[in-house]
Amino acid sequence: MAKLRKNDTREQLLITGTQLLISHGYHGTGIKLVLDSVGVPKGSFYNFFSSKEIFVATIIEHYGHQMSDEMRGRFSTLKAEPSIVQLWESFKSFVAERRRTNQSCACLIGAMSAEIAEASELCRAAIKAVEEQWINDISVVTDQAQKQGGIRSDIENTEIASLIYNSWQGFLLQYLVSDDSDQLLQHLWILFQVLVTPEGHDALRPYKL
Repeated sequence: MAKLRKNDTREQLLITGTQLLISHGYHGTGIKLVLDSVGVPKGSFYNFFSSKEIFVATIIEHYGHQMSDEMRGRFSTLKAEPSIVQLWESFKSFVAERRRTNQSCACLIGAMSAEIAEASELCRAAIKAVEEQWINDISVVTDQAQKQGGIRSDIENTEIASLIYNSWQGFLLQYLVSDDSDQLLQHLWILFQVLVTPEGHDALRPYKL
């Protein structure tokens, strides 16, 4: 195996740590498992992270930035479409990409929230910051959708963005049980039907499941 450069080692630890945390959870992911999976000695780990808690908090931040960039990229790709379509199709493309690459749709943030948010203030703060960023990303699009008449305006935009995010996390928890990505999207589609206006329904009709 070629020797990893210092920056590459840190990045690989974060990437592998993310995958293992999603698959095995916080308590099921030991440092030795991470090191064995990456193929680096223990000293390499402690060059970057002084504890498992700091490692996991860093993973949460790294994952949050990565997913935020991915979300914004999907919105940008769909910028010619009405905002309500951008929003819906971004979720659909997320699921489609996970299917294409044979990856789980499970979310690290949801998993860590359930397992360690109360036990680690550092990780809780990292999760909170990520969630705030993601809700803000969604709110930019839902704000435009309201202005375009695609989403109902009797609910504050920030509340709609928060509702979509928190509902999605709930649907992802159900997905962990069902392992059914079609059902995951069906649940989200029903939520959209509650939030959109008649104009929004018309815009989404060609994209119906």
